Amino acid sequence: MPRPTTRPSRAHALAALSAIAALALTACTSESPSGEAADGGGETAGATASSAVALVEPGFLTVCSESNYPPFEMEEGGEMVGLDMDLGREIAEDLGVEMKNVTLAFESIQSGAALETDQCDVAISALSITEERRTVMDFSDPYYDNEVGLVTDGEDGVDSIDAAREEQVRVGVMQGTVGETQARELGLNAVQFEDATTLFTGLSTGSVDAVLDDVTAIAQHAQDDPDFVVQETADLDDQLGVAVAKGDEAMLGAVDATLDRIEEDGTLEKIVETWIPVQEN
Repeated sequence: MPRPTTRPSRAHALAALSAIAALALTACTSESPSGEAADGGGETAGATASSAVALVEPGFLTVCSESNYPPFEMEEGGEMVGLDMDLGREIAEDLGVEMKNVTLAFESIQSGAALETDQCDVAISALSITEERRTVMDFSDPYYDNEVGLVTDGEDGVDSIDAAREEQVRVGVMQGTVGETQARELGLNAVQFEDATTLFTGLSTGSVDAVLDDVTAIAQHAQDDPDFVVQETADLDDQLGVAVAKGDEAMLGAVDATLDRIEEDGTLEKIVETWIPVQEN
């Protein structure tokens, strides 16, 4: 099962925070028309922090996500919820603004197009940090370690990744994800699907023989269909991060600062346990 990651040094985030603090100090000590320094006493720390970052829509942190990739993002009662949504709300709170979610096709998120065209301030959508993606977007420190799993509909399917490769069975993957990349590297007969819903529907209807995907997503869908069987899981050098537009150092620093806070105060662990309960042996 994926797990909260032990993240790297906070030097980058602290440096960016120092820059934000310097901007805030300048704003708070600017002279008023009468020549006296403005005290800025009515501003909260969060509101001051948000003034140091450029937002697509003032007063809101606009978060791009895929529409249905549980337990990271999904709709319940007309509201987007999930691990990534809780993370977005923590970042927004530290900026002193509200979170606003925009759901898009995953391809437009992982390609960097959504950030480049100012459709959102950050992308939080179970995004694996890869060198290819780093060419079109910048990533926060990782917040989650990932794994993939091979799942079949029933016990009679192929029982391992090796068997899936040897028999060249049809293995469903979600396009643009680490599952697709792994399937290609493993020599599997991959069949692409646009989103998680159609991916697992394809498995249940027999249009594919197995699915290779993030094990947390598999676990979520397995709760809905008890016939789904996880045949094998594999550790990956794969970590999830929050993406920002290339070169947006202020936003990146703000995101990393929130990740530092919620890791230190235990909030990140609580969020993870809420959406991915620990499985007792």
